Amino acid sequence: MSSVGLFAYGSAGGRKGVDLGEVPFVMVDVETTGLSSTSDRIVEIALVRVEGGRVVDEWATLVDPGRDPGPTFIHHITADMLSGAPTFADVAGEILSRLDGAVAVAHNARFEEGFIAQEFARAGISTAPLPAVCALRLARQILAAPNFQLASCCTVYGIELHDAHTALGDTRATAQLLTRLLAQAPALRFPSAPIPLPRYPRHAQPRTRVTGLRKGADGWMQSLLGKLPYSTGDADPASTDAYLAAVGSALSDGKLTGVEAKALARLAGQSGIGAQQVRVLHHRYLDGLRDAALADDILTSTEYRQLVAAARLLGEPDYFADLTAPEVETTDRTRAAPQKGQRVWCSPSVSADVRDRLTQAGFVLALNLTRNVVTAVVAAIDQDSTKVARARELAIPIRSDSILDDMLGTAATPSAPQQPGHATAVGLERTGFRTEPTPAAAAPVPAQRVPQVIAGWYLDPSGRWTYRFWDGQGWTEKVSAGDGRTWSDSTGLPLWCAPTADGLVDGHQPHTLVDRIMTMQKNDVHAALLLTVRCIDAVENDARVNGYGVAPWFYERAAIMFARLGDSAAEVAALERFARQRHAPGAKRPQLLDRLRRLRQATPARSSDQPSTRAIMSTGP
Repeated sequence: MSSVGLFAYGSAGGRKGVDLGEVPFVMVDVETTGLSSTSDRIVEIALVRVEGGRVVDEWATLVDPGRDPGPTFIHHITADMLSGAPTFADVAGEILSRLDGAVAVAHNARFEEGFIAQEFARAGISTAPLPAVCALRLARQILAAPNFQLASCCTVYGIELHDAHTALGDTRATAQLLTRLLAQAPALRFPSAPIPLPRYPRHAQPRTRVTGLRKGADGWMQSLLGKLPYSTGDADPASTDAYLAAVGSALSDGKLTGVEAKALARLAGQSGIGAQQVRVLHHRYLDGLRDAALADDILTSTEYRQLVAAARLLGEPDYFADLTAPEVETTDRTRAAPQKGQRVWCSPSVSADVRDRLTQAGFVLALNLTRNVVTAVVAAIDQDSTKVARARELAIPIRSDSILDDMLGTAATPSAPQQPGHATAVGLERTGFRTEPTPAAAAPVPAQRVPQVIAGWYLDPSGRWTYRFWDGQGWTEKVSAGDGRTWSDSTGLPLWCAPTADGLVDGHQPHTLVDRIMTMQKNDVHAALLLTVRCIDAVENDARVNGYGVAPWFYERAAIMFARLGDSAAEVAALERFARQRHAPGAKRPQLLDRLRRLRQATPARSSDQPSTRAIMSTGP
């Protein structure tokens, strides 16, 4: 493919051509090993999507050019930074999907066009011409400037060009410049409308970079987040676990130094995660701190200060605004014995009369919102408060303080608790899902984890997810990993197994059941799969209790059997569950993770609220 023909340029003020109206724009910028599109290669590419004058998405990656990076003194990309980066062919499918249905925009677009066209040609990819705009050409029609370089055009409009000569920095500036230019330019017309682009698999995760990290007035983390692309797609669970571990290590002394921040930036870049993914990981870390501090429902002043300090260091100073700070300075954790009963949280404006009725009915009033709060009673005036928003994030059922008669009428006192199934709370959220059967061979659900009386979220008795919804009569398929999202833990197989306390399956060590599984799967693959998953439950539980690593055999065997059943999504889920574990020495982790990567690319994307058709094979983060 020649350098001419990839982009079909639009013009301002012309009468011929097509007015594309509200079609999105995608800013494109590349950093290269040199100036020749035929002999030099791309080392970095970024795409920024603009809809209605607003940036809605960003994506960027370093690209392995298969040679030296060229003028490092300009783009500051070294050979070490490119080690392990994807090739252009690896990410060509991602680039095409982001350009599909949009108008490509670049400053001096002929330069980007030549390099991208040559890279497509090397990868054997042919496309119809893409509608495109050259911001430099448009600026020449509109601006009076000494020259029309990107920096000069930005100066005319007062646009700050951060991180010049990085692909992401230049595309962000071009996005702002285009919005200003279009406001002054006549309507654009194009030779043709966008034509659907070919679909190619995504072979690798992107690798991002952070340059010029500064603490500034907002702190290291705000600088880090500002230099990462907004989002890069799904992150590898192993990489996110490594990042979370690094965050915990960096904040263990209550400080975040520049060296630690730069190490986190390098790890985020190597993991290919964007700013949105980093924020989600920070929230997971802070939620873990919250859960640890409030495990016994006592929050000391020391713990409160530690939580607030951690949130501030991660650039989330208001994250714990919903917590009620201790009234007195204390580190005492034994002020009173924990009260027994269902924990209910009341918003500040709920009357004293309602609170008295709740306590008289046997409920315990929680001071703060925690994951063991079964419902939040909210007054109308508090509906939009920070604390009620936090309740929604935790998927805690919310009910009005004016409609409690049914709840209070069926509530049991702590001295005489009703058993699940004897009463149902009316008005609480019902899932409509079927109750999963418990096979006779499975270990019984521990009695202390069976909820009492009212519907709500409770610790998952299976141990595979963090929380599971009890509808007042039985466990449902509605689960949550504890990060605010919920989905259906549905499966066509009876895989409802509770982790055992001793790490045994039917009195046997899991590794002694390998031969039985291999023999069983020849005649009854479903029974073999059930036994395999029970072994996975047992070894994971044993690993959590004793700190052992988890070997890969059972996960690989489960994936193989799911493949035999033709369930590719469940095969992926089995390997994803393996990817989330801490592995034993000698485990063939790279091979299984490489297989997982290939399967993900071959499996149709799943919706965000239903991670897998066999979500039962997954674990919480």
